[in-house]
Amino acid sequence: MLFFAPHVQKVASKAAASLYALRILTAHSLDGQALWEVTQATLVAQLLYASSAWSGFVKSEERTKLQLILDKASRYGIYQRISEPLPSYLNHQMTSYLIHSVINNPDHVLCSLLPPSRNTGYNLRKLNHGLSLPTVHSITA
Repeated sequence: MLFFAPHVQKVASKAAASLYALRILTAHSLDGQALWEVTQATLVAQLLYASSAWSGFVKSEERTKLQLILDKASRYGIYQRISEPLPSYLNHQMTSYLIHSVINNPDHVLCSLLPPSRNTGYNLRKLNHGLSLPTVHSITA
């Protein structure tokens, strides 16, 4: 069984240290776009490092713990809030970016793992990927 509570705790403590450092930079008159870029490069990067690998396994309270750090950064004025919670928003962005880069680049190392392109012969609406999905046969007991 996988437990990600220790990992989330470690990430949260590192992010808290980054949050303190960002508040010090704010006190020394770093603001605007420069502050946003430093926040993205430190705090947000720490929270999302390899999150596409572990985000599906964390519990909702652990996800909330990470979101609370960003909420605190937003209250301090060092992070610009977006409409959707950041971890799910950026994971979706990163995943769709990876999929589109693999599909659009035939020389990509993962391109050989994609299923063949689908050609139905019908004039249907365009799908995002246009690949044929494999058929999975389940065993019923």
